[in-house]
Amino acid sequence: MKTVAVLGLTGSIGKTTIRASKLFTDKIKITCASCHSNVSNAISICLENNIENLLITSSSPCPEDTSIKIWRSLSEMLDALKPDIVLNAIAGSAGLEASFLALEKAPILALANKESVVLGGKLLFEHAKACNSKIIPVDSEHSAIDELLLQSGKENVSSLIITASGGPFRDRPLEELDDIKPSVAANHPTWNMGPKISIDSSTLANKGLEVIEAHYLFDFEPADIEVVIHPQSVVHSMVRTHSGQIYAQLSKPDMAFPIMRALLWPNVDRQVGQALDFTKLDLSFRALDEKRFPFVPAAFECIKKGASYPIVYNTANEVAVERFCSGSLKYTGIYNLVDKTLQKDWLYTPKSLQDILEVQKNVLEYMRSNT
Repeated sequence: MKTVAVLGLTGSIGKTTIRASKLFTDKIKITCASCHSNVSNAISICLENNIENLLITSSSPCPEDTSIKIWRSLSEMLDALKPDIVLNAIAGSAGLEASFLALEKAPILALANKESVVLGGKLLFEHAKACNSKIIPVDSEHSAIDELLLQSGKENVSSLIITASGGPFRDRPLEELDDIKPSVAANHPTWNMGPKISIDSSTLANKGLEVIEAHYLFDFEPADIEVVIHPQSVVHSMVRTHSGQIYAQLSKPDMAFPIMRALLWPNVDRQVGQALDFTKLDLSFRALDEKRFPFVPAAFECIKKGASYPIVYNTANEVAVERFCSGSLKYTGIYNLVDKTLQKDWLYTPKSLQDILEVQKNVLEYMRSNT
């Protein structure tokens, strides 16, 4: 029986983990979880699923009469409970420090927080090695690539092919993008996700983050990573071998499988989710339109420049999405603001977690003063 800590319990990944783990009560037990401000919802989930420990990362109060043990320190909770796996499903850059800490406290980090890889870069993987801990990706695209590389042999693979649905505006005329509202941008056509990641998926900033993540996770150069539009979100990723063969991983757009693959590593021994019916599939693919989705080529450029550029890409995008959601920025202004921020010299290379946090602080200060 593996014990699991779920960080980010009330988000889409956390809730899917609860749903999927009910199929494997003989294999895993969720012993603790975390939430930020959605405390009442988190407590209800814990009570319904016999999760006895909850970390609250905000100053939000909690009911005094709850039977759940409340924690205010992630380090103390993990030290006390010693889970076998920490699933980091915290949204955004707030998950970075939790990933570094989880690697120190547990042998496996199941990573659904892509920002940890984008911000942490090589430092995150050096830290994992020093802690003798393993990082298993939970993003559907990277989980698929991880499995395909395992099956094909990394030495036989020449390039990675990451699919992107293209979001809700892949066919909308460019001149109509200015007037898009946050509620519309957050309505993804194939995935049920939180508002921020849904907006990122509409601009394909999320795909840019995944390109950077794939570079660090699998050690492939930008020239060996491809992005293709695939509206149905059934093919989650592909690998191209040196001989020209392409191998793909297909499943319904449901995060249950990549989550359980990470929690049950190295073997998922029974079906997770609904099986595909090939007689009802109609799959299509098309080239990425870089004019429509400039976040993707910008991500490739950030990898090439290295230094602090991936950190700036992520941090500036978070600020831009916040401004869009508050009504102070047009939809097309999200990329324009990020691009303007990236034009500054960010050639400093962080050497520690504290350095990364300092770069983030500098980006925020620059954007407050100059944008």
